[in-house]
Amino acid sequence: MNSSNALRILVVEDDELTAWAIEEALIAAGYNVCSKARDYETAIRVRKQESPDLALIDIRLNGQLDGIALAKELTDIEWIPLIYLTANTEMETYNRARKTSPAAFLHKPFRPRELSMQIDLALDNFYKWRIPAGKRPPEDVFVWHDKAYVRVNTGQIMLINASGGYSELILTNEEFARIAPGSVHQGVLLSVPFKNVLFYLNDNFYRASRSICINLKHVDRVESDRVFLGQHEVLLPVGKHKELLERLPVIRSRR
Repeated sequence: MNSSNALRILVVEDDELTAWAIEEALIAAGYNVCSKARDYETAIRVRKQESPDLALIDIRLNGQLDGIALAKELTDIEWIPLIYLTANTEMETYNRARKTSPAAFLHKPFRPRELSMQIDLALDNFYKWRIPAGKRPPEDVFVWHDKAYVRVNTGQIMLINASGGYSELILTNEEFARIAPGSVHQGVLLSVPFKNVLFYLNDNFYRASRSICINLKHVDRVESDRVFLGQHEVLLPVGKHKELLERLPVIRSRR
């Protein structure tokens, strides 16, 4: 996986030696440690500045606010996958942590291979289930393509086609060239139901039909029965033309 697609991870751990070991294991596995933090305040600041894709959080942190309180605050900023690091197996702590919907738990002392496996599991769990109500969808998502999870900016998804339990992402030329340099441009096929993909899209997306969702930012032309996004043409069912125009900033004029 090239560096531009590597998962960017925030490590929150107050033990310096453990944090160093985690960073070394992540880099060896091909991940990008965007930053490390030792306490609640630093982690919040880093979260806003670096916009990591995933956070590894030690449940027990020095200070009044622990990793569970931090996790809640981080996901209020933007919903991202969380993995808790813990040496504590108390049921009360576990139940508190579970309420923040972590994608995985990793018990200390960890093994490097286990760390990588838990990250894969966390991504799989995160993109399988619905984002909780009130949480803001991420700007970037990771999708399975060419034997790895690759970063895709949702703003660069032009449209999504659905068929059975599969969803096909049609990306801009620039975005596809970034995730698959040298490859012939084609749709990115996901073995994920349409409704699961829609949970991770913001208000710029409009469901043009039962099996097609379009990104309004890429609409170039709207006719009575079809809409054009670059070279792509999407047929509009009866009644969708007016509804679509209401979602667009149209300057009305006489015909």
